[in-house]
Amino acid sequence: MNGHLDSRPHGAARPDGDGSDRAGATPGGAAYGDAGRTAVRDERGGQPADRRPADNRPVTNRPVNNMYDTTDRATMERIGVRERTADSTTYVRRPRPDDVPAAAPVNGVRGRARAGAGPADPPGVPPGRADDRHGLEGGAQQPPVRPGQGRRGPMFWRNRPLWLRRLVMFGLLSGVLMFAALVAVLYSLTKIPLPAAVNAAEQTSIITYADRSTEIAKIGTVNRTDVPLSEVSVDVQHAVLAAENKNFYSEPGISPRGIARALWVNVRGGEISQGGSTITQQYAKNAYLTQERTFSRKMKEIVLAVKLARKYSKDEILESYLNTIYFGRGAYGIEAASKTYFGKPAKQLSAEEGAVIAGLIRSPNALDPRVTPAAAERRWHEVLDTMVEKGWLDASRATPEKKPPVTQERDRSNGMAVSSPQAAYIRDQAKDELIAAGITEQQINLEGLRIQTSIDQGRQTAAYLAVTNVLAKPYTAVPDLKTGLVAVEPGTGRVLAWYGGTIYGKGDNGQTSYVDNVSGAQVPPGSTFKPITLAAALQKGVSLKSVYAAPDVLEIPGKAADGSGTYVVRNDEEHGNFGYLNLIDATAESVNTVYVPLGIEAGIGNVISTARALGVNKDVPLTDDGGVTLGRDGITAKDMVAVYGTFANAGKAVAPHLVDRVIDGKGKVIYEGPTNAKTAIPATVAADVTYALQSVLKSGTGKAAQLADGRPAAGKTGTTDNFRTAWFCGYVPQVAACVNMFRGDGGVSKATALTGIPGATGGVYGGGYPAKIWKAFMDGALKGVAPQSFPTPKYGGTVTNASPSPTPQPTFSPTPTASPEVTPPADVPDRDRHGRPTTLFPPSAEPTASTGGQGEQSPTPKPGNPRINDGRLPPDQDPTA
Repeated sequence: MNGHLDSRPHGAARPDGDGSDRAGATPGGAAYGDAGRTAVRDERGGQPADRRPADNRPVTNRPVNNMYDTTDRATMERIGVRERTADSTTYVRRPRPDDVPAAAPVNGVRGRARAGAGPADPPGVPPGRADDRHGLEGGAQQPPVRPGQGRRGPMFWRNRPLWLRRLVMFGLLSGVLMFAALVAVLYSLTKIPLPAAVNAAEQTSIITYADRSTEIAKIGTVNRTDVPLSEVSVDVQHAVLAAENKNFYSEPGISPRGIARALWVNVRGGEISQGGSTITQQYAKNAYLTQERTFSRKMKEIVLAVKLARKYSKDEILESYLNTIYFGRGAYGIEAASKTYFGKPAKQLSAEEGAVIAGLIRSPNALDPRVTPAAAERRWHEVLDTMVEKGWLDASRATPEKKPPVTQERDRSNGMAVSSPQAAYIRDQAKDELIAAGITEQQINLEGLRIQTSIDQGRQTAAYLAVTNVLAKPYTAVPDLKTGLVAVEPGTGRVLAWYGGTIYGKGDNGQTSYVDNVSGAQVPPGSTFKPITLAAALQKGVSLKSVYAAPDVLEIPGKAADGSGTYVVRNDEEHGNFGYLNLIDATAESVNTVYVPLGIEAGIGNVISTARALGVNKDVPLTDDGGVTLGRDGITAKDMVAVYGTFANAGKAVAPHLVDRVIDGKGKVIYEGPTNAKTAIPATVAADVTYALQSVLKSGTGKAAQLADGRPAAGKTGTTDNFRTAWFCGYVPQVAACVNMFRGDGGVSKATALTGIPGATGGVYGGGYPAKIWKAFMDGALKGVAPQSFPTPKYGGTVTNASPSPTPQPTFSPTPTASPEVTPPADVPDRDRHGRPTTLFPPSAEPTASTGGQGEQSPTPKPGNPRINDGRLPPDQDPTA
């Protein structure tokens, strides 16, 4: 070797050549005296070579420790310096004369060459040690070993103080011991009744009016029939295992891995949001515990699962599980589910049918094939794939192109008696809102909740009387006629009245329906959508005083539904030219040739975003072309009343809700309906829209909706092509309400058109029956309520005038004035100033530009007109033909 290695600890005395220890200080400050002399083996002869240190003192040859001289240099350099302790030996390599004379700085001090001591060594440090304390090489930077540093674990842990490491370890050990003790106590105190004696502590939930005392409906009748495991087909058993616990027969009652994963997710999320449950755990929760999401409940579930697994066989647990689990539609247990979904006992179900039912367990309402067919089909394939993986099903029966078997229609009554169809629809809506808020259907069905709605009993009665009295004859003559009515309180979104339909289930007229006409029926709202376009235009700087051309026919290049060709808009088949109109009159007369260009000027994207902000649900598809202004997309009455409630609330939107609060069986409030409002449009824009909509009732298409005693009101009519639907939406400052009418499913076929209705010439217009129902309801709902005035219009934006000079600018009064023109009959109000209604018809040369176009419908079609034939388009142009 080129030099020997000194193995002494720092600060130790160095033995001299004669075997005695000498420790002293040299005049130059070196710590070792004669020990500063270093014996170096001559490279050529292998003998020690005399060298003088920097102070030129004589050097005496001394015997060299051959153990250090013969140690392999590479081996010594591999020594882990980081693993040294304060008491370990420090090895120092002595450089040759031709090595670099000065070492790299260490802690701000530059050392000299390690051949000996000298001025470069810091005071109090042995010669040659200034830069060797922290590494094997002169420039290596290695952290010193601190006293008390740990020897195991990552560096951040080893560097912690000893007291802290001991405290953490003690805390962890104590936590584990306490947890084990808690589990032991819970295990010893937990008693398990026989499965046959478990009734899940079933209690009836009650839905009340806003007064908290008057009952609307009850929820709590349980559809359940217990059967032995032998009465459940093996395919169904395998399907349930595949869906919930495929290793049920080979695993213990709990899944430690699943529990650990769930705890990790839940701790990170701050709440119990993931279960990690086996079938045994699920049965323990459903049979013995509540559905609350707490750690204490989870601990009880685990303990119960362990005891159940020790006490009962796997078959017994599976049988009890299948007889208690909830499958949706009010069905508890596999037998009830089998009859509810497929109309046959569980022992007759095939593997495919069993997979449908098993797939429901995860989320019965959200995975019902009649509610969410796409999600239910995905889940069905997942179950089948697992069955194939476990060898329970042949792969040929689980190919991707396979479709799940069709289930029976939903009977949402679940055997529960209600006082009226309206009460049934209120009950269903309340359940839907609570499920969306995170309250499970099992809690609603079994835990005795007190569900307080916002429904005002007097206004609910007014809604029932309005529909019944106005439509008494039409309902008798047209069995499939349907009507929905909903009213809300602007500013809070609280639903005051809800009329979901005349029949629920199978009615005496032979019709069957479970679709709520308020929240379930998505039908085109026609021109009741136009105020949304008006709001979008006003926000873009358009003024109510602006004047636009209003011809009978308007061709808009490049604005067809497919983005090409010419979009043709019509008010009437002929003589529908209004000349020039300001936006107030265009709103009153519902002029398509003004409103479609207005929507394009404002930007179709802005119209759609305004609709979302005002209250149209983001899941409702809206057509991205000029026709969106004419309300041809399917929207629910619940969404439309949210829009008009926002206009009434100075542009602040609140989502309509029917449930005010829910109190559980222990008297604790577990839910309260949302009432927070957010600004959708500026208050100035809302004031201008309201002013324009007042003119609809005073001088336009909605005169039949004028309220008693001249109470100020605003609203809009809506009628779609071929009389598919008819609407009226309106409001006063205290109440906003919408009424829709349609036949069947609100489709476009002639069979479902609102024609042949007694009291409606040609067909039903929005200004006819819907406006009359709205007026009857509002007059009843506002009895005893003092009238309030609307805010004055602001006339914001820039005035544009499309009329040719020298046509004078129109003058405006603070309130709308009646038109001097001849007024149309009250039963057919959706007409222009000449007594003719408006409509949008597609061009004969561009059929793609007109698909789905709707607006205020023309009355009786004129014979010989090539565009229409008995109220319909020619077969080559009508997309519904």
